[in-house]
Amino acid sequence: MKRTNVKGNTWILEGPQLVGLYQIDEKTCLLFDPGSTKLRPGIEAALQEAGLTPVGVVCTHMHYDHHETTRYFRDTYGAQTCLPQLEADIVRCEQSLKNHLFNFTMGMVRTIPRLQNLICPVDRVIAFGETAIDFCGVPLGILRTPGHAPDHICIVTPDNVCFAGDVLMTEDVLEGAMVPFVFDMADDLASKALLGQQNYDAYIFCHKGVRYGSVQALAQRNIDHIQNQLAACAALVTEPMVYGQFYAAVVTAMDLPVGHPARAMHLERYIRPYLEYLIDRGDVTLMDLDGAPAVAPKGWDHGN
Repeated sequence: MKRTNVKGNTWILEGPQLVGLYQIDEKTCLLFDPGSTKLRPGIEAALQEAGLTPVGVVCTHMHYDHHETTRYFRDTYGAQTCLPQLEADIVRCEQSLKNHLFNFTMGMVRTIPRLQNLICPVDRVIAFGETAIDFCGVPLGILRTPGHAPDHICIVTPDNVCFAGDVLMTEDVLEGAMVPFVFDMADDLASKALLGQQNYDAYIFCHKGVRYGSVQALAQRNIDHIQNQLAACAALVTEPMVYGQFYAAVVTAMDLPVGHPARAMHLERYIRPYLEYLIDRGDVTLMDLDGAPAVAPKGWDHGN
């Protein structure tokens, strides 16, 4: 991976996605969201070339493409680990991870390497209400931006650079994002608007890009994209359908790749928050259909 300076001591490692790096001194650094195992060789090669050893890892949230290698860097380099409160709770043990991955079986949690890699001791938990921390001697600002994940945060380096994780996507990524994953849609939309109001010198987005100056227009474009996808999903509910039928309708309409039962389970987790938000907002009507939870068009007469 290529090491590129953003500002001051704040760098990125450029690969399939962006990994953040804050250089503490000539020999040590912090890593932000070191990602999945496929990124690890590139990260280590870049660190070796720069003569740097990671002494800490901070993650914006616990998704595998941001957090999967955290335990590796802890075990291999002795790096301290840092996650926000709810994200740390999720990766505490197999049972807490299963509680979050509600539609995966316990057997899957215990046997799929990608899921096992998520379970990791957390040395520094960012408690609710903390807006600044000192981690490995580095003062970091914390902007809480829940929605994409239960306790997603943005990390602000001493250079006034915001490592924004997955709050926003850049324009080229948005073009291919049919149903961007969201844990809580209401929180996510609010967090996008919040980030757009900030005044950092630079913003690093993992998937992927660096922006200098205001990101308000980008935030609005992300919000518009989500609202358009919500409208497209609501339009598919032309008659009562159980949840599984709704998922299948979205997959078909948006031509989402399946090909494997585990992939279908991932897509169910991607699509369900859209359905839940449409229910909460009143865009579709919640009902039961032969004893199964179902939705119908807004204002549907249950007597039909």
